[in-house]
Amino acid sequence: MRRLILFFLLLVGLGASAQETETPNARQARRVFDDAYEMIYGAEGASFHYRISILKIYSSEGSGWYKGNKSKSTTRKSIIWDNGDIKYILRKGKGIVEIHDPKVNKKDKLLQKFKFNRDDFTYSIAKEKGDMVVTLRAKPGANTNMSHIEAYLEPVTHKPRRLRIKVAFFWANIYFSDFKAGGIDDKLFIFPKNEYPDYKIVDER
Repeated sequence: MRRLILFFLLLVGLGASAQETETPNARQARRVFDDAYEMIYGAEGASFHYRISILKIYSSEGSGWYKGNKSKSTTRKSIIWDNGDIKYILRKGKGIVEIHDPKVNKKDKLLQKFKFNRDDFTYSIAKEKGDMVVTLRAKPGANTNMSHIEAYLEPVTHKPRRLRIKVAFFWANIYFSDFKAGGIDDKLFIFPKNEYPDYKIVDER
């Protein structure tokens, strides 16, 4: 799960009229969403546990650490280190470590569907059962597979609790727990090769 993952993830569209983007509600929604987004991908970074559910066809859970363009994630089947230039994927039980270009993700067709650019959407915000809910709707002609996103955030801190993302005809749900902002050491994103001396290195770049 990369930016996401997990988790969320990055790219332009024109659309919505000035009236849509300049309402006080829209400005507040964008400000709150940007705050939550920068909390994860900003200079201080964040860590959290996550669970992904897409209908009944796909589910996964693990832990993630993000900071700028760097990330690390762990699941039952893999560990991924991405230092921004090179991504290492350790396949548990297979004895291999794959090397990838993090800017390509050629093999991850699911991830390609979740490419994300904040400017591709219009924004609105509302309160729902103790959460701040920021709703994003894709602008006409936007270059995105995601038509609708709902971000459920803590009211004061804006820490994410849940994301609902509509891609084509299905909804993906991402649940967050144990979210902590800041205090992320850059060493986390470096693949510790000496800890896996018996693993075969496979260069997929």
